[in-house]
Amino acid sequence: MGKMTDLPPEERPRERLRRLGPEALEDDELLAIVFRTGVSGCNVRDLARNFQAALGPRGLAQLRTYDHDEFAAFVAQHRDTLKGIGDDKIATLLATIEFGRRVFAPEKKGKLPKPLLLAGDMAQRFFAASTRHVREGFWAIFLDHGRRPIKEDPDLITSGLRDQTLIDPSALFRRAILLNASSVVVAHNHPSGDVTPSPRDIEATDALARAGRVIGIPLRDHLILGRPDLDPPYLSLRASGRCSF
Repeated sequence: MGKMTDLPPEERPRERLRRLGPEALEDDELLAIVFRTGVSGCNVRDLARNFQAALGPRGLAQLRTYDHDEFAAFVAQHRDTLKGIGDDKIATLLATIEFGRRVFAPEKKGKLPKPLLLAGDMAQRFFAASTRHVREGFWAIFLDHGRRPIKEDPDLITSGLRDQTLIDPSALFRRAILLNASSVVVAHNHPSGDVTPSPRDIEATDALARAGRVIGIPLRDHLILGRPDLDPPYLSLRASGRCSF
């Protein structure tokens, strides 16, 4: 693998950008500019090509849903071909993606809502929605790229019998796509008040998480809502470690 300086100047990504504009560059050339430097035995263009190959058929679009930990896990999964991509390059990628989002985001008046990150904050929103329904229900909060709720109130996706929840992945992700959501948090209530997850709850959550990964709208958490007198009155399946998010 040669050095970037071995390329004729007109073929180097930065020079091509200056001469032709960014829209003329291939994906790996844009990645090379973001990465800035290669590593021992691998110039930055080859490193960018390796990264693009690791992304697979979805290409750069896959990066829209990654946070720092997910980036790090992706690099670790492909550590043989992505040596040299550490925290600095991951941070640069995340900053570049966020910068692009902010540049092209519609202008908004007033302050943006706060990111919804804590299970307790999410549970409060779900509890407010669940009190309006007698039967067991399945709700979702759809989040934008900043993990801010797209809508003020949770959406009731399905409602079932007292001893059954109708968790329908197709209904959930159709709604997520319609709202252009970047990720989703779901919850359902146990009319018995016991927040202990059933085998069906765990199986359904794993199915939702798998579907979210395929579609590119990750499932952030699944909360089980119980009696208000419990402390806490909910269970986070992500925090419990019982499901594969």
